[in-house]
Amino acid sequence: MDKEWDGGYISFIDVRRVPPQRKGRTTAWVSARVDLVAGEPSSALASYIALVDTANGIAVQQDPTAWMFPNLDLTIHLHRRPNGPWTGLDTTVTFGPTGHGLTSSVLHDVDGPVGHAEQTLTVRPLTQG
Repeated sequence: MDKEWDGGYISFIDVRRVPPQRKGRTTAWVSARVDLVAGEPSSALASYIALVDTANGIAVQQDPTAWMFPNLDLTIHLHRRPNGPWTGLDTTVTFGPTGHGLTSSVLHDVDGPVGHAEQTLTVRPLTQG
């Protein structure tokens, strides 16, 4: 992800993309390189959920140096408790014609699908100046 985004949060996660990738469509595995809260134990569920928000930046539709597309919300539905340190994101990002978008992800762990996540987006070009 460091090709699209620089520093900050991205430097604290390990991202492994699964080919093929295309604009607005990516499957990837994400894991944290640091504790959720430094020096504090976290449940496996909390660690898993903390990485789901990464979905909006994993399958970009437009260059993030020219466009902003922050999510306004994040809704997660799980049908079972996830296992392991990796969060699997099978993600599609769609932009509408009037500044709205949607990030949709099928969530996985090492044993298979565990649920879905949806993020409503606001899409705007970045202003230079």
